[in-house]
Amino acid sequence: MNPLFKEKKILLVGAHPDDIEAGCGGTVAKYNKDSEFRSVIFAPCLEDPKNAGILEEYRKASRFLGVKKIMSQELPRDILEQHKQSVRDILHELKDRFAPNVVFCPALGEFHQDHRTVAGCCQTIFRDTATILAYEITRSTMNFNPILFVTLSDQDMSKKLEALQFYKTQYRRNYFKPSVFKGLALIRGSQIETKFAEAFEIVRMIDK
Repeated sequence: MNPLFKEKKILLVGAHPDDIEAGCGGTVAKYNKDSEFRSVIFAPCLEDPKNAGILEEYRKASRFLGVKKIMSQELPRDILEQHKQSVRDILHELKDRFAPNVVFCPALGEFHQDHRTVAGCCQTIFRDTATILAYEITRSTMNFNPILFVTLSDQDMSKKLEALQFYKTQYRRNYFKPSVFKGLALIRGSQIETKFAEAFEIVRMIDK
């Protein structure tokens, strides 16, 4: 058992629905009985009518993975950088109310501007109080330098893929395929001589 994820308060942060499941869903599935997980996303992407129902998909996927409290905000997609103060205010409130030991968030080296915004705000708010781990998203993460690898069992991987299957609104996207998510987990697993793994950048490590 990794002490980093045992008896901790863990905050999962995403810019959009499905970011968390794609980036660290296997790790949540592995450790959901050992720590308390909460999640928050900021831009629900409802500007696109094809995404109707995505918030309920996010809630179902999060509950399936064992997340205890599931939060969503209603900031606009693609321009979160114009709403940084709102993002920081929400994260600051979570810092005060939940006091997470560990925060998962997107990586700073992201093509998507919303992901970069959320990553930067997390690093600002939690820099003194929590371990910060950055996850990768297949389509948009670049210059990713993983230091921490979490091994996933077949069951952990299956749970991640089942959670992602709740997002029926996203099936139309060519990058939103079980084979893509499984392929990345196989690559990360091969780097540490195991079958499946998720990999993370360690932005900040605090032992509390």
